Amino acid sequence: MNNTLPPHSEDAEKSILGAILLDPDSYHKINLIPDDFYVGRNRLIFTVLQRMFIEGIGPDLVTLSEELNVINKYNQVGGAGYLAELIEYTPTAANIEYYARIVSTKSKQRQVIAAARDILSKANNTDDPDLLISESFAALQHVGQSGQSEKIWLTAADMAAEYESFIKSRDSLCFNTGFPDLDVVLGGVSPGEVMMIVGYSGTFKSAYLQNILINSAHRTGRKSLFFSMEMPANLVYQRTVQIGLEQSTYFIESGYSGRKPGYQEQTASEIARLGIDNLLTCPKPALTIEQVEHYSRLARARFGDVGVVGIDYLGLMAADGAKSEYERISYCAEQSKIIAKRLNMPVVILTQINRASARDGEIETWSAKGSGAVEASADYMLGIQRNQQKEIIVKILKNRSGEANLQFRADLDAKYLKFRSLEPYNEICSKNVNRGKERKANRIKEAAYDYHDPY
Repeated sequence: MNNTLPPHSEDAEKSILGAILLDPDSYHKINLIPDDFYVGRNRLIFTVLQRMFIEGIGPDLVTLSEELNVINKYNQVGGAGYLAELIEYTPTAANIEYYARIVSTKSKQRQVIAAARDILSKANNTDDPDLLISESFAALQHVGQSGQSEKIWLTAADMAAEYESFIKSRDSLCFNTGFPDLDVVLGGVSPGEVMMIVGYSGTFKSAYLQNILINSAHRTGRKSLFFSMEMPANLVYQRTVQIGLEQSTYFIESGYSGRKPGYQEQTASEIARLGIDNLLTCPKPALTIEQVEHYSRLARARFGDVGVVGIDYLGLMAADGAKSEYERISYCAEQSKIIAKRLNMPVVILTQINRASARDGEIETWSAKGSGAVEASADYMLGIQRNQQKEIIVKILKNRSGEANLQFRADLDAKYLKFRSLEPYNEICSKNVNRGKERKANRIKEAAYDYHDPY
């Protein structure tokens, strides 16, 4: 092969085409697309063969020749001589999967080279290197996720292995809010799942998100990522100290103004001791969902294990090419589920309520502002509102693990923005919490015994 040409294997390409002509059923053993073929006439022949299979036409020398004649490409591919050569070139169809791996590998190499050239071109002209890195990663990830290596069908054994791995790591990898009565009903947000939190203004929803991220950071020792698109970094820090160390804003301001000798050192020590320094904040505004993914990967590479991604909030996110608020929020909500799966992390997102809910006063699953995609993309959905007594109520709107439409009363210490507890609001909620506790106790009890074959 000419070393100046992009990576390819003409021999493997011809062998695949010959194998299909020898044994049409062998086509179904491979997972290639026409662009995986580098040689033009091989790519054209595979395109026609692919269409023939879709239309139910059995490929052989005669039918393939006829289909090529219909589109006036018979002579372009080399006519009868080249088609006969394909069959003679391939002694058996048994090795088609091996040939396909070669073609797929060469195709990915070409795609990486093309992506690298595009990155180099953009790098010479960009004013936003972070966006370039995000787009570059997405392009390379697309190459990595495509092609022959992807498992389309899973056997029971494949799924059993994945399930075993999931069960063994679930308790340590799930995100819990730190409020036991709520968590026992939700069961924890698993890696790859999304929790949406919708709330009215004045219900401390941003503080609630920061509370549960701090709870997780403190309890698990894993990093909690906080994308604060609304609050600047200095306010996030002040609230972190308020919530974590239960200090008033006046006390904190006094300490950092120099009126309390040793305050800053003592505060830093306490934050580290309590694990609150595991809360990592990104205060950049108007991030795209792609940038959120990129920065999350950077955090994991630099700081280690990440337990949860929190975003404040959906309405402030950007989406390239979106022409309306509806398109922007729909895209970001839908993609949040995709990045949760790609990152294999739990993702928690705040969002505002729509006008109808603001007018009617009751939060439902459809209450999120901007798009029905918010509800559709959520595995779990919480609503935060006030009752007639002005108490903060946290309501389970959607729960893929169990019961929904349950309400919890928040014990909020507004001076410190501290959510101290969530307690069942009524008897129905109490019963479901007790059922959840029983289920959890039974799981723990059963896990303590060896398995005995009941048969």
